[in-house]
Amino acid sequence: MIEPIPDKLARALQQTLARGERVFVQLRGAFQEALVCADYRVIIVKGGWMTGQWFGTDLFQCPYANVAGAQVSFHLLTGYFELSAGGMQNTSKSFWNSDTKISAAKAPNCVAISGRERADRFRAACAFIMHRANYPASNPPANAMITTLQELAKLRDRGVISKAEFRAKKSEILSRI
Repeated sequence: MIEPIPDKLARALQQTLARGERVFVQLRGAFQEALVCADYRVIIVKGGWMTGQWFGTDLFQCPYANVAGAQVSFHLLTGYFELSAGGMQNTSKSFWNSDTKISAAKAPNCVAISGRERADRFRAACAFIMHRANYPASNPPANAMITTLQELAKLRDRGVISKAEFRAKKSEILSRI
């Protein structure tokens, strides 16, 4: 689910992503805002006056390991996506309210959405996020471990890491399976 996002947000996102970091989900919100799910973190990027960003952009990011929940609150035509994490107090938000304490567009961990199809896409993103949250970086799924081992073997073969370093890392990774 990769959707185009406004150029201003795309530039801010590119500056934030680590070299080689993959994006799996990229959804645009009702205003100048986007939800991005990358390799190891969830990113919400905002720009524009409706989100409280007159100049520049705002970026909220949370590692999957710290995600407590992801939900979509949707009513007749509008709603919002909200990411819950430790230290983020969940309070009721409103698509229509401009108060910074209540506005979904202005909350750093929310994305305002309009339309049932958009709500369905964000619900699918919630499922993706919660799946990733159940496999924190300290305990990744087996296929991620295999990929890591392959990358380490390439580094060993190129002489970037020693055989002893490779064996130590391999033992550490295999102990998690």
